[in-house]
Amino acid sequence: MIKDVLWLLVSAAFVVMPGCGKEPVTPPENYTIKVPGTELEIEMVYVPGGEFEMGSPENEPGHETDEGPVRKVRVEPFWIGKTEVTWEQYEKYAFAKDPTMIDAITLPSPKINPTWIKQGIKWLRQRVDIALNDSLDAITRPSPYYGDFYHGMGRSKKPAIGVSWLGVSMFCEWLSKKTGQHYRLPTEAEWEFAARAGSQTAYSFGDDPAELSEYAWYEQNSDWETQNVGLKHPNELGIHDMLGNVWEFCLDGYDPDFYKKLKNPGVNVEPQGPEIPLGPIKDIKPTLRGGSWDDPASELRSANRLEQLDWWNERDPQRPRGAWWLVDGNVVGFRVCRSAE
Repeated sequence: MIKDVLWLLVSAAFVVMPGCGKEPVTPPENYTIKVPGTELEIEMVYVPGGEFEMGSPENEPGHETDEGPVRKVRVEPFWIGKTEVTWEQYEKYAFAKDPTMIDAITLPSPKINPTWIKQGIKWLRQRVDIALNDSLDAITRPSPYYGDFYHGMGRSKKPAIGVSWLGVSMFCEWLSKKTGQHYRLPTEAEWEFAARAGSQTAYSFGDDPAELSEYAWYEQNSDWETQNVGLKHPNELGIHDMLGNVWEFCLDGYDPDFYKKLKNPGVNVEPQGPEIPLGPIKDIKPTLRGGSWDDPASELRSANRLEQLDWWNERDPQRPRGAWWLVDGNVVGFRVCRSAE
């Protein structure tokens, strides 16, 4: 009798043992974001995550000091946009005629004055309203723009350009509010992992820049303007335009010594640079990756990093300058990301 009971207990243990007798778990798949009430769709590519060496060695042609030293990094699985966000996608948010949307505030430049205080209080109140009111399906509208949104390059399937870090962050919040899923910008680590697509070479396809024209739009083949997304070969993960076309914002603030601060030896799990405040005073500028239509091949390397440049907004005619647009940022765009929760 005792033997029979023991046998039953052992058998039951094997039945409930994790992984025993179960079908293999199918990994998450690519999918398309479909925003209710709009025609907006964004294709997302599943990135399984893993470990890689982040940064570039000193002997890589074009290497810059902020790309090293190389560190071991692990990122968790996530989804990332198959292409950069296009004008036809961004316009569904920025120019929507939606009565439930809150009017945007033009956040001023870092100059404390009565106007800044009034606008700052109004902005904070709106943020509280958004947090407390579930019926709001949008965040804020971008402030007015003085000039040509498209910089004479066209719209439709071309990447949205000249949108500031605040603008792309609010787009992600709007997208999250609309879909019930959390969308954001990729971290630097996620971006580089997705761009490398398993490679450790200068570009995802190898080290020879002569092959770059097959994968990217840059100074040698762009005709000096942005191009429709998705026309070049994707990388091994099926992601288009990670290199070239437009620089892409990351979630991290820029720190030239970021890699030096990571532990070594050992693996750095989900490292992230300094946080970027959403308010008007910003001592920390966003990081961008990937190079653009206006750059040489060396700027399109997977490890290359860029801090947001001040001159991208110097000609903004608004006083104080707005925070939603980069008036001369015709090389700047973005793509969305989502953690595989």
